Amino acid sequence: MNLRTYEGKNVRLTDTDGEIFEGYAADYIFAEDNVPEEIEAIVLDYPTRKSDGYKYRNPVEFTAPEIKSIEVIE
Repeated sequence: MNLRTYEGKNVRLTDTDGEIFEGYAADYIFAEDNVPEEIEAIVLDYPTRKSDGYKYRNPVEFTAPEIKSIEVIE
């Protein structure tokens, strides 16, 4: 999965627990910049919505191992 291709797009992300999040992929974090984990990550910015309707007020970061699937939405 190349998370970098999703930066700057609206996405629907399903995590490994089956929870679905929708939001704007505002930032991509290179593995070498993500200390101490050294795993690539993507940050969904406000408004990020969870499948149960909850809206996050702050950005939410997902590392590659936490992501089951991700797709671009309109």
